[in-house]
Amino acid sequence: MTRALGLVSCLVLATFALAQTPATPAISQLFAFSCNATFTACPDGMDPTLAPVQLSNGNLYGVTWWAGTDNANAGGTDWQLTTSGQISVLYTFQPGAGAKFPDGENPVISLTQGADGNLYGVTESGGTENAGVFYKLTPSGSFEVLHNFCSLSNCQDGNGKLILGSDGNFYGVNSGQIFRLTPQGVWSLIYTLASGDGVAKTLIQGKDGNFYGTGELGCEQGTLFKVTPAGVFTLLHTNDAIDPIISNLVQASDGNFYGAASAGVFRITPSGTFKTIHVLTQAQGGEANQLLQASDGNLWGISTNGGIAPDRPGTIFALTLEGKIVTGAEFNCTTTGCNPLGFIQGQDGSFYGTAGAAGSVTGRNAMGTVFKVDAGLPAPTR
Repeated sequence: MTRALGLVSCLVLATFALAQTPATPAISQLFAFSCNATFTACPDGMDPTLAPVQLSNGNLYGVTWWAGTDNANAGGTDWQLTTSGQISVLYTFQPGAGAKFPDGENPVISLTQGADGNLYGVTESGGTENAGVFYKLTPSGSFEVLHNFCSLSNCQDGNGKLILGSDGNFYGVNSGQIFRLTPQGVWSLIYTLASGDGVAKTLIQGKDGNFYGTGELGCEQGTLFKVTPAGVFTLLHTNDAIDPIISNLVQASDGNFYGAASAGVFRITPSGTFKTIHVLTQAQGGEANQLLQASDGNLWGISTNGGIAPDRPGTIFALTLEGKIVTGAEFNCTTTGCNPLGFIQGQDGSFYGTAGAAGSVTGRNAMGTVFKVDAGLPAPTR
């Protein structure tokens, strides 16, 4: 049931040191989501999705896709976790009359902190049209639905993944559109993708104020595009056949964008010059599903199904901007959780993320973890 969906970007605004060789990553479990033997009680939720976000109070905030508050029929949770592993469920998506979910069901993307300090999220389903909702959550747990997707005629306002723009609005992609949502929930269209543009998957805002994203053409070719806030679209690059783009894009300190396709980690300039810089072995990760640039100047990535153990539990790795692997480690389903879905670099220099399966818990079924990775990195300068 783990929802390994397309990822939104994790752009660390930092002053990066010259790339250096980090220590071997030490992966540990901070917290394991769990259910009882019959799966009728999963109080904190199950199946965490994508990366958490860390607020200025040092706590991590994230979502689970299903269950919560001892109700196996609940539709997921919003949670807070301290870096010592103490969890608080801030909100549970509960069924209403007729088993419908008026406040949404199955949150599927990372929470995003708005300019006002509150958290914003999206659910996959539920709401008045059963097409998901856009909602606001305060750090103390006050919840408000801001927009029901598909509430406009002909479902003009389809559901999608969100990032925070420099103007304080949220920007997102669904399969056919690039759109804007205000913090009050007002939806507007920026661009409708044509058949040759691909199906949009991820989006980030570049340092030039424009948006850059990835897409797919028939699940066989990857596309990279640019769109201005006014809706002027440019297709920057189309990958070869049978080479879909797997990860988000991240803009590194050199001004170029980096991501991962099935053929390897690549670099693309803002004008569209493309180069594969490293092909990951299965031991390193095979295919990376998220990249970020950390405070040591290197690109760090995770792979959901990498590694050489029989269950392919996932990996974390680091490579230079030139494409040289400098370190890496493999997850362990028993002690760390496995199949990592998303991660961030925390205020202390360590990485924090979620794994979609397994973990270690006494007397219950472990259903994914929040993990910590210590590689001796300095704290990022934001």
